[in-house]
Amino acid sequence: MISRRNYFAITIVMFIIVFMFLSTGVITEIWNDYETNSYSMDREILPGKSGSYTVNKDKATMLSEQPRDLVVYVGGDKMEGAVETWTSYAKKNMESYISLEQCEKGSWKAENRIPYVFVIDPDYISWEKAAHIEHLEEYLDDGSDVVFCSMPDVSVIKKSQKVRELFGIERVREEKSKIKGVHLYDGFLLGGEAVYMTSDKKEAKKRQDMDLVLPWYELDASTEVYMKGIMDEDDMESEDYPVIIWKKNYRDSCLMAVNGTYMEEFGGIGLLSAMTAQMNSYELYPIVNAQNMVVANYPVMTQENEEKLMHVYSRNMHGVGRDVLWPGIMSVYRRNMMGLTCMMAPQLDYEDDLRPNQMQLYYYLKYFNKEDTEAGLSGLNISGTSLKTKLGEDYDFLHKSLPDYQAASFYAGGLDEDEIVALMDEKALSSVRTVIEEDENDNEIIGYLSEHITKQKVLANGYEHTYRDDLRIRCVETMLGYTNILLDVTDAVYPKDKEDSWEKLSEDLGWNIQNYWKGFSEFQGTTVSESDIHIRRFLTLDYAQKREGKNIRLQLSDTARPVWFILRTHDETIDSMTGGSFTKLEDDVFLLELKEPEIEITMKSTVFAY
Repeated sequence: MISRRNYFAITIVMFIIVFMFLSTGVITEIWNDYETNSYSMDREILPGKSGSYTVNKDKATMLSEQPRDLVVYVGGDKMEGAVETWTSYAKKNMESYISLEQCEKGSWKAENRIPYVFVIDPDYISWEKAAHIEHLEEYLDDGSDVVFCSMPDVSVIKKSQKVRELFGIERVREEKSKIKGVHLYDGFLLGGEAVYMTSDKKEAKKRQDMDLVLPWYELDASTEVYMKGIMDEDDMESEDYPVIIWKKNYRDSCLMAVNGTYMEEFGGIGLLSAMTAQMNSYELYPIVNAQNMVVANYPVMTQENEEKLMHVYSRNMHGVGRDVLWPGIMSVYRRNMMGLTCMMAPQLDYEDDLRPNQMQLYYYLKYFNKEDTEAGLSGLNISGTSLKTKLGEDYDFLHKSLPDYQAASFYAGGLDEDEIVALMDEKALSSVRTVIEEDENDNEIIGYLSEHITKQKVLANGYEHTYRDDLRIRCVETMLGYTNILLDVTDAVYPKDKEDSWEKLSEDLGWNIQNYWKGFSEFQGTTVSESDIHIRRFLTLDYAQKREGKNIRLQLSDTARPVWFILRTHDETIDSMTGGSFTKLEDDVFLLELKEPEIEITMKSTVFAY
């Protein structure tokens, strides 16, 4: 028998427990303002293209009369875009010449300037001319560093002792050697050491796409190696393996060389950044600091392709989105530090009579808000419907369902930029301020699509990751502290067979992201609209820096803050800092978050005498 007092006490406790749980759900529901997009803002009040830094915009920095570092490029169109993009991102100036004869008549020569670095395509050097080699030696003797985007033909190296001496090559061991993998040394690109090789045939077929045939050069003692080939010879010491990237030391300068085509893709900007860090006593440069994961064509809100989905998943479209895709996406999202953006596809097939479901829209927007996930709009469909028609129907559905909801981001897939710009006046995109592109032929990873709209390139496919993909990612992370991984679920919801199912597609997804990006977890996870803010600050930022003794003084232009920099040193660490904070990423590599216009960094040596 329970007394009245105990009965009353139990009832009160049960009421309190029920109230606490119910009220939490009710309050969460009330505060979940899914009817508007928290990422949406007037794009015309954001920093625009006209305020961003472009090469040669100013001879000196905006903050002082200190002349900008000058990059001199000698070569043709093949590498010029990459060099110009890197120069612009690093806020330097650039002069470009098609030959050494033109270069010798350049304005830098007339102004008696010593360029920060010469970047040279060896195909534009007349190696048989002694004067050309003498000019290159003069640049090095005067204190300028020199980077060769690739090597001269191996026949030139074999024939000329002067050329071998220039590059620090003792002899050509083989004109063509077959390697079984590539070893990237620790301390060159961010992300640490990497060995691009596997003895597993299945794994090799999936990932090995590096250049495995190259000339074999033996170097002299004045060189330092950063990447090598790996030979299939057990009795050979690793220091004898064929070299891929190395530095030849001169008295007050360095020459960097690349044996292969690694600079010809957009990874070239990261290699240039890594090289300058190795050629100078320290290197300080701005970065974006944004790590994005984008899910394209998710969710689909129309009950389409039901017969095929029931066959593969035993669920309809809504069930697949809710019970199959969403748990898998969230599992990956919660195990890494990246931000998440889902590019909604109200429908994919616009030629049937089915229409999107409002309740599905409300359902997903509530969940996105709870998980700090951004909802953007996808520009793709599977029915061949024109983009204008598709966007018109999407606008009608979204505006009718949630009149105050405006998309801030747009996934454009493989559309070229002229096509994308032509769409920006459509009502569905009237509030979009950043566009995700897939085009990999352009060296410009981030930039402006128009005066008020930024663009961000997809850098990786989350389902597949080859060794060359990994090297490119490390290059871009080194230069920009930026990544953008794409998960397109179109095949999962329109599978041809069970091989296209989400289970098969996502087989390597979690492992790829968790392992290949683990070295970049200190960078900030962002949605693409948050990344857009970082990009605008990065592009409009100007700065001047100077070192006196142990102190590095940094002055920032009048831009919104915080902004982020990378500081790379050699046997030094940060002792103290004013105007911001720092995080150690790796040995001799620091991420700086700068909050004030004036920053002072005091360094100390990590090498102690005993």
